[in-house]
Amino acid sequence: MPNRFLCFNNKSYLALVMCTKPRLRKFMDTNSNRLIMKNKAFYLLLCLCLSACSKSLHTEASQNPLRIYDEFWQHLDENYIFFEEKQVDWEAVYQQYQGQLSERSSDEELLEVMENSLLELRDAHNRIRTPFRVAKRFDYTEGFDIHFSPQVVEASYIDGIFSKEGSFRYGLIDASTVYIYVPKMESIYRLRSLIRSLIHPQIKHLILDVRNNGGGDSNPVPELVGDFVQQRRLLGSYLEKSGPNRQDETAPLPVYALPSVDHYFDVNVVLLINRACYSATSSLAGMCQGLDNFTLIGQVTGGGAGGNAGFELSNGWEIAISVSDFIDKAGNSIEMGVRPDIEVVNRESNLSSGKDVMLERALQFLAEKG
Repeated sequence: MPNRFLCFNNKSYLALVMCTKPRLRKFMDTNSNRLIMKNKAFYLLLCLCLSACSKSLHTEASQNPLRIYDEFWQHLDENYIFFEEKQVDWEAVYQQYQGQLSERSSDEELLEVMENSLLELRDAHNRIRTPFRVAKRFDYTEGFDIHFSPQVVEASYIDGIFSKEGSFRYGLIDASTVYIYVPKMESIYRLRSLIRSLIHPQIKHLILDVRNNGGGDSNPVPELVGDFVQQRRLLGSYLEKSGPNRQDETAPLPVYALPSVDHYFDVNVVLLINRACYSATSSLAGMCQGLDNFTLIGQVTGGGAGGNAGFELSNGWEIAISVSDFIDKAGNSIEMGVRPDIEVVNRESNLSSGKDVMLERALQFLAEKG
């Protein structure tokens, strides 16, 4: 009889007590507290065993390298936005790399396979972070000649003092040309204030040098550009991944520059760019390209149109992948880079001799504009 009670919860036990014969019922009543206590102890032990078993099964699943890779691969398959732009067959990537793993693969071996899979997408916004190291990121500058030196600009081209305002460096190249070096896409409202303080009736040209600028925040750019337009101008559009299928994307959300209320600068603006420009800096270039008074000179940027979103795998590793895109005025993604209007490449030998041929080409262009 006691063993049968162990199969019931307390309510079932009390119901059974009420329907037994008086003699048995009396015996059970006198021992009910003892039985209930035994019953509770058993269930506590049973729950602990089941919980431990469940945790063991979960831990085993969450640590299985094959399952972790499948989880990683499927998350990208359903959420990554640039498969078409990168022309990557993600199924083929799975076939190439998944077979390199087994249930006995180490964490380092698993990370290396995931890392190599991610590098196939050629996207520096994609990341993997683990407790023991961060995965390699795609190098968007590889294979490009990238040579730039603010010291050469200061020594060979600035007429007078090369001043500093926050991270910005600025000065006059001649009486009608202002030069500003922007090393990061940060404090853009401060940059707008600086430009407003430097442009006066004698200034005809502005050079914004964003070479080697790896990005930051492009949200203030429309207001910055607003000082240079007289009517609403389309700068481009944002869109996001909206579902698991390749074509599941939101409708483009257009971004406009609206004329500033109290400022308008009718000056020629040159944006100096190179391959080390990435992310928000590419967005800046894409937004400015095609505007009447803006000209891009230098190299194609590094791209990086996507905003990324994070996800935690079941083993606790963190990944981030591109889930949004910025498209230019013609509807083309800038993920692969923004091409300049005038292409120029600095060579190491140029800088060694104190020459910045990109900047010189910009000055030549501005001189032709008058």
